[in-house]
Amino acid sequence: MNEQRNITIQVVPNSVGPHALTNTHVMFMRTTGGPAVAWVETGYSGELVEDAAAVERLQVRYDLVRDLALSPVESGKFIMDTLEATSCAPLT
Repeated sequence: MNEQRNITIQVVPNSVGPHALTNTHVMFMRTTGGPAVAWVETGYSGELVEDAAAVERLQVRYDLVRDLALSPVESGKFIMDTLEATSCAPLT
C-alpha cells in the first residue's frame, strides 16, 4: 500500500507512549466545495463530527501525532523489518 501514490503510511512507534489520539481512529473527509467532516472511532463507539471547530481541533491533534511518527520511508522499512522478523505458519 505504501507504494500507492495517493497513500502515505506513517508508523507511530510504541516508544512514543500515550499521545493526543491514543485509542482513537480518525478519518477526515472533504468534498469539493463542502466543509470538512471527521469520522472518529474509539473502542466503544463511532461518531461523525461535523462542527467546524471540533474538526479543526481533531486536525491539530492528528498533526501533532503525525509529527511523532516515523517518516514514510522509515515506516516502510519498519514494516518490512517487522514482517521479515515475524514467523508465520503456512496457510493450508
